[in-house]
Amino acid sequence: MDFVPSSIDVVAVYVLVVMSFVGALISGAMGIGGGVTLLAVLATLVPTPAIIPIHGVVQLGANITRAVILRVDIDWRTFVYFGIGSMVGVVLGGSVVVVLPADILRGGLALFILYTIWGPQMRVVATGSWILIVIGLVASFLTMFFGATGAFVSGLLNQRGYDPRGLVATHSACVGVQHALKVVAFGVLGFAFADWSGLIVLMLIASFAGTYLGSLVLNRLPAKIFTMGLKTILTLMAINLLVSAFGLYSLT
Repeated sequence: MDFVPSSIDVVAVYVLVVMSFVGALISGAMGIGGGVTLLAVLATLVPTPAIIPIHGVVQLGANITRAVILRVDIDWRTFVYFGIGSMVGVVLGGSVVVVLPADILRGGLALFILYTIWGPQMRVVATGSWILIVIGLVASFLTMFFGATGAFVSGLLNQRGYDPRGLVATHSACVGVQHALKVVAFGVLGFAFADWSGLIVLMLIASFAGTYLGSLVLNRLPAKIFTMGLKTILTLMAINLLVSAFGLYSLT
């Protein structure tokens, strides 16, 4: 195919397009999960320097689409404070050398996710405006290196008492602005998005379709099933991060 770099073959293109649809369908129905699924596939099929930038563009499209569909359910106050933190986090992530080893960051993130799901609820901390700025900063800093930090964001937003639509809508808006800032940062840092534009367009189209169908599933998903599914996905993601931190087999 002339519209994608020669470093990947036609089979990889088809797989990436299909997984963009599947990942968006998962996130559309459950709020999270699709990003890390797509990231795992990208990591096996795309050259390392292109993984996070391409993932960022596709996830930007999916999250913005989902946020538009569910716009009446977005908590705009949360979105604004998260966005402020995200701007700082992306700047730091794009310009500062990471001091801590990646495995420590992954392990710490995994333990935090598990705590937010199964540990005592941090009601006071999780409802303050300042913590939203901190969440945005930390998540956006980490996404410059790890790509999919939606579980971290969802783990805290899940404590704020949203119904399923409110959680998915607010999470999509917050993560969407995070990916938008990340894409801009990688552009400034010199990533050649134009070289991958053909593949990105195909993946975005598939992502839009998956997001729409996933939102239809969300409308019919009972709250109890949603909550259990959300906890299950977050737990599996956290376990995967812990496995990665210990240097064993990992999806990411």
